[in-house]
Amino acid sequence: MSLRDSIQTDAAIFVRSTEFGESVIYRPRQKSERTISATVFRQVAESIEDENRSSVVFEVHVINSTTTGISSEELDLGGDAIDLADRTGKTARPRAIVQILDSDEGMLILQCR
Repeated sequence: MSLRDSIQTDAAIFVRSTEFGESVIYRPRQKSERTISATVFRQVAESIEDENRSSVVFEVHVINSTTTGISSEELDLGGDAIDLADRTGKTARPRAIVQILDSDEGMLILQCR
């Protein structure tokens, strides 16, 4: 097993639905959607400047892989989306992936709105 394989195996622990994760739908702009595991941190709504409304911000941790998560190479910021619910138990809807907050060989940390 290579170091990269080992890092991805370790990252998989954090997104497992039996641990911290949940199943979400990843919607690439140019490809078919797929269900992946992710750890989702739902954040307090942020005010949008010059508008009288707020937006929920999500921090989403996924495996950096085209088969079990989302690969940094395939990601289209602003074009791709992940279906997320405002709160656990609510209906999920597509949220744009707007920023990569952090990344390494095993995991991507994404911001969605």
